[in-house]
Amino acid sequence: MKGTIVALPGFLGRGSDWDGVRAASQAKLCWVCPDLFAAGDKPARPPATDGPCWLAGYSFGARLALRWLQDAPVRWRGALLLSANPGNFQTEDERIARRKSDAAWAAAFAAEQWESVTNRWNGQAVFRGGGAPWREESDFDRAKLSASFTDHSAAEQFTDILRLPARLVWMAGARDGKFVRLQNLMLDAGFPGTFLTVGHAGHRLLYDAPEAVAGALDDLVA
Repeated sequence: MKGTIVALPGFLGRGSDWDGVRAASQAKLCWVCPDLFAAGDKPARPPATDGPCWLAGYSFGARLALRWLQDAPVRWRGALLLSANPGNFQTEDERIARRKSDAAWAAAFAAEQWESVTNRWNGQAVFRGGGAPWREESDFDRAKLSASFTDHSAAEQFTDILRLPARLVWMAGARDGKFVRLQNLMLDAGFPGTFLTVGHAGHRLLYDAPEAVAGALDDLVA
C-alpha cells in the first residue's frame, strides 16, 4: 500500500465519478471519494487519514483541493488537479461578474425544478462536446449545492504558489479552451508541477479520459 488518495468530484458530482479512474489505476492506493453534496451534516473538510496521503480534484473539487493544499501544505504528498481554476488571473470586472453569476445559480439550485436547473447547468459552453452524467435529485442536498456557490466561489479564489507542494499534476482537455489557457497562464506564472493536455477530451476529464487521468495519477505517486 502506497498510501491514500482523497479524490474530490466536481459540482453536481459524486464520489463514484472517480470509479473509471480508480479501475484503470495501477497504483495500490486506498481511495477516499467523498460525496460532497449528499444529504447529511458533514462539512467539506479533509477526512481523517493515516500515512502518506495524496489529493485529487476535478473542477470544483480541484478548487477545493487547492484550498486544502494551502491550509495544510505538509499534510499532502502531492495532488492531481483536473480542469482547475486557481483564481489568480481574474480581473476585478470578471470577479464581479462571477459573483453575480454564482448568486443566480445559488438561487436556481435552491428553488428551481430539478430537471430544468440541471439541464441549464449541463448546457453551459464549458461542457459542450461531451456527455452529461445522469443525476438523481434524491442523491443531493440542494442546500449544499446552493451554498457551494457562495461558500466556495471562484470569484474569491486565489492560489499562493509558495504554499503548494512541488509534486503536482495539472490536466485539461484539449477541447476545453478556457482551461488550456489557464494552464498556459499558470505555467508562465511559475506554478509548480507538470502540465498535461489530453487530446480528444473536454472539460469532463473523469468521463472523457479516465485512462489518461489514471496514468497521470500513477506517475504522480510512483
